[in-house]
Amino acid sequence: MKASHLLPIALIALAPFAAHAADEWRMVSDSGGLKVSTRDVAGSVPEMRVEGRIDAPPERVLAVLADVDAYSETMPHTEESRMVKREGNTIWMYSVVDPPLASRRDYCVKITLSEKGDGILATTWIPDNEVAPPQKSGTVRVKVNDGGWTLVPADDGRATYAVYRLHVDPGGNLPKWIVNKANRTSVPDAFKAVRKAATSKRYENALNPMNAG
Repeated sequence: MKASHLLPIALIALAPFAAHAADEWRMVSDSGGLKVSTRDVAGSVPEMRVEGRIDAPPERVLAVLADVDAYSETMPHTEESRMVKREGNTIWMYSVVDPPLASRRDYCVKITLSEKGDGILATTWIPDNEVAPPQKSGTVRVKVNDGGWTLVPADDGRATYAVYRLHVDPGGNLPKWIVNKANRTSVPDAFKAVRKAATSKRYENALNPMNAG
């Protein structure tokens, strides 16, 4: 099955996100096998969405996303990342990042792994800084950070059509135009990093991380 045929399925799987913002998605880039879209969020910075193909099955992509202890090696700008706790298919992750155009940020998010039927796997996360360790000196704690991945099987499950959505405001006193500019680069870069990891030898034998906790 071609990835283009899977887009409606992916958008249906993203339906729970629809109420997050009032405005419609606007495509801002379509190159390198990635479609990048943005939409306005009232009173906040824009929300980002990146879509594209990953030449690995959804289970392997999900394994990359669930391996939060490895983010300092697999994800851009990540200095520290670790699992705080896990309960079934829910993971609490603490992370310190050194993003472009800003000082270090830290945050804790609650990540939920799920199955949507028809082989579709997903992650969603929301901020949960109540379980985060004490804030590090010289960092800004991120309070707005929610998003998710929808992983739709392609080519009889040998590949994935992935949809990555993120709404994050790094906080501090950064102007919104700087945040938007940084997100338009960093969000596609995160997608590319997941694509690279999922097709690497490191994860070639990875199993579905669902119910692994």
